[in-house]
Amino acid sequence: MLMDDVKQLLDLPEEDFSHIFPKLELKCMKRGRVLKDIGESDVVSRYLCDGFIGSYTPHKEKYALSMLYRATDTVFDDRSFRTGIPSDAMLKCISDVAFFEFTLDSERDVLGRHPRLVNLAHKISLRINERNSIVFELSKKGLEKGYEELMLLFPGLKTEIKNEDLGDFFRLSRRTVERFKHDLKNAK
Repeated sequence: MLMDDVKQLLDLPEEDFSHIFPKLELKCMKRGRVLKDIGESDVVSRYLCDGFIGSYTPHKEKYALSMLYRATDTVFDDRSFRTGIPSDAMLKCISDVAFFEFTLDSERDVLGRHPRLVNLAHKISLRINERNSIVFELSKKGLEKGYEELMLLFPGLKTEIKNEDLGDFFRLSRRTVERFKHDLKNAK
C-alpha cells in the first residue's frame, strides 16, 4: 500500500524503498490512545495505513478536534515536529489504527544519504498541505453543508467518530450534532 501510494507521487525505483523500509516501524493502537500529548514535541511522523487519527487543539476551555486524518495521510504535529519545541496540540486515535512510524532522525539520515529522495519528501509535504487545506475548508462549511462531504472523504468515519468530536470539528455543541443526525435519519 505504501509503495503504491508513494509511486503515485513519484515513480521511484524499488531500490529506493530499501533505504526507507528498514527505518519504518509498524504500530497498531487502540481507539482513544494518545499518540502525542499536550506539552510534548512530536519526534515521529506516521503514515496512516488504517483507521482515523485526530488532532486536538485548545478551543475555549477544552481541547477540540481540529483536524482529521485517514489512511494514506501523513500525521504529525506540525507545530513541534521540525522545531522540537513542545506544543499545545494532541494527537489521538479516533478508531483503532495501524501506521508506519518514521522518526525525524531517520528522515534526516535517509535524506542526507540519498538526496534524490528529497524530491519525494517535497511532494509528500505538498500533499500534506493540500489534504489539510481540504479538511480545514470542510470544517468551515458547517455541519449541514459539510457533514455528508466529510463522510464521503472519510469512509467508515461515521461509526467511529463521537458526536462531541463532530461538534468540535464544526464548532457546534454535541446536542446540535445529535439533533442533526436524528433529523437526517428521519428524513431518509
